[in-house]
Amino acid sequence: MRKKVDIAIVGGGVVGFAIARELAMSYPEKKVFVVEKNAYGGMETSARNSGVLHSGIHQNPNFLKSKLAVSGSLKAVKYAKEKNIPLLDSGMLIVVSFRAFRNGLYREILDLFRLMRSARKQGIEIKFVTRRSIKKLAPNIKALVGIFIPAVWVISQGEFVRALELDALRNGAVAFFNSEVTSIEKLEEVYGIHMSGGNILDAEVVINAAGLYADDVAHMAGFDGYTIYPWRGEYYEIVGEKRNLVRRLVYPAVSKKSPSKGIHFSPRTDGRLFIGPNARSVPAKDYYEEDKTPVEVFLKHAIKYLPCLTKDDLVWAYSGIRAKITPDAEESDFIINVDSISPTFVNLIGIESPGLASAMAIAEYVHELLKTAR
Repeated sequence: MRKKVDIAIVGGGVVGFAIARELAMSYPEKKVFVVEKNAYGGMETSARNSGVLHSGIHQNPNFLKSKLAVSGSLKAVKYAKEKNIPLLDSGMLIVVSFRAFRNGLYREILDLFRLMRSARKQGIEIKFVTRRSIKKLAPNIKALVGIFIPAVWVISQGEFVRALELDALRNGAVAFFNSEVTSIEKLEEVYGIHMSGGNILDAEVVINAAGLYADDVAHMAGFDGYTIYPWRGEYYEIVGEKRNLVRRLVYPAVSKKSPSKGIHFSPRTDGRLFIGPNARSVPAKDYYEEDKTPVEVFLKHAIKYLPCLTKDDLVWAYSGIRAKITPDAEESDFIINVDSISPTFVNLIGIESPGLASAMAIAEYVHELLKTAR
């Protein structure tokens, strides 16, 4: 089958379906198609994360991703309440351990003040908290000082993606699942998207939201300047009675050079409790379970704040892989570029954390780009 369409979105994760929903609702007369290689939406990066709707405090305040995280998380919370998507009103504690202070390691204090400056610059509401206040917010956490960010939530990632998908489909979008893009040809007025199974979409506008594989999709279309480096983050689950000891997000104060936001306590909407993720470069984009990080590494981080934990309380759970655009640990910004105008091709590269929180704001941003590009 070869079909002419107005807009084709490659990638059916949270960002792909947020864009599909936005464009299908805005342009009911246009044919919007989503091409996804998996059996259903959100099976990769969208599902393999902490589910946190971030405030943007950890991001460089001058980056696009920090602005999109702030607006996107608020949009996602409003949407979740409208759609009855499970949502945990957790807030986020970022704390400094007693051990760091006793050992004379004042770096964590300095990192905490850096985050406070970032919050002020971005207009993020925070509260400085002492040991007594921390005990009220999270009674079982042992920490000296910290900051509390009230406007942080945890969402059910799967139900979030599914709601965006259903909204897109109800508004006329069409999804091709089990359809991997095998090649892309640039024709005079369209891009021809060839899929496994022999189907071809001729699209006037292509939006590359393929996540980990967005660089591969870009290369197929002739845009060779992008490379994604996979970095894995692993999670252990706290099992048994101790899973009830922490019901807020509790993060360490980490350096701005850290490749992640730090191994943290990560409660979920279903009552489960995880710790993670770490951040490590891996050799492949599907390197999910090979060479697992030992439990002792995670336990070492966790007992700084929850000393009662033992190795027997932790079970390896899962991992996710970040689509970083640098082989190094430093933070980089989202890349969202219109790389061809006629026909139009938009590349979204390096949409890592806070991509889940930013998804609905990314969709609006792409919509605005399309209005000015054509």
